[in-house]
Amino acid sequence: MQRLTSAGIAWRLGATALALGILVAGQVHDTDDYFPLGSLSQYGAPKDLNGTVRSVYLEGLLPGETEPVVIGLSHASTGVARGEIEGQLGRFVDDPSLLQSIADAYAQLRPERAQPEVLYLRRSVVQLADGHAVGEPEILTLATWEVE
Repeated sequence: MQRLTSAGIAWRLGATALALGILVAGQVHDTDDYFPLGSLSQYGAPKDLNGTVRSVYLEGLLPGETEPVVIGLSHASTGVARGEIEGQLGRFVDDPSLLQSIADAYAQLRPERAQPEVLYLRRSVVQLADGHAVGEPEILTLATWEVE
């Protein structure tokens, strides 16, 4: 068995200090930008069993259709995950043209599928009673974009 060299010890201590620094910065700034070393605040508080559950999703109106269909928000379908959209939701609401980049990515990743003519960024709000969904979800349209 060999002992660690001074360089090996220094490298390990430096990496540990860096990880702890990022962890502390994530906690102090209450951000998940440094995942997995951020605050992970979504897990940090109990949920109200009589509150609401909100979920953002994307729908697209396909050519010749009258009703939009759900388009998955995942790296496989659109190149972006739902959490990334939710984290920047205000930007998409303020500037729906940002949805064009999602339409472009969808077209590149799914060229064999019909491409949406209109995208709808929506939020589903479900009321809970004792931790169980009650009634129909309320659907809010947060942004609409005619795909170019």
